[in-house]
Amino acid sequence: MKYLLDTCILEALLKTEAGHKNIRARIAAAPHGSLAISALTAVEIWTGITGAREPRAKRVAFEACLKVMRVTAFDAEAARQAFLIQKYLRQTGRQIGRTDPLIAAQAIAMGAVCVTDNLRHFLRIPGLIIENWLRSE
Repeated sequence: MKYLLDTCILEALLKTEAGHKNIRARIAAAPHGSLAISALTAVEIWTGITGAREPRAKRVAFEACLKVMRVTAFDAEAARQAFLIQKYLRQTGRQIGRTDPLIAAQAIAMGAVCVTDNLRHFLRIPGLIIENWLRSE
């Protein structure tokens, strides 16, 4: 199984929010090579780090995460999936912003489970498999 971790999951891990130990345990238990983040998520995390109270500590923690997961490029298949998702969301009047449909599209294109705590947005996307490691038991 492949997993694409959403921005909110990495933020929870870096901020040591309640539930971050669940995320750590799932990352530790994941098979080697099964974890990834989107390049879009990497941009969001790096941007957030610049405004953090302790940017150096957050940068070091993020770089440690990057040692166990790969950053995946947004490719042509992800772009095609993003078009289909955005078309569907527009048609149903259930739009969810700019980045979330792109991350969902990338997970679908990769055949990966999207790991997120943002169920309000991601549950609107048909065909997307979701797990929430922040709130799991």
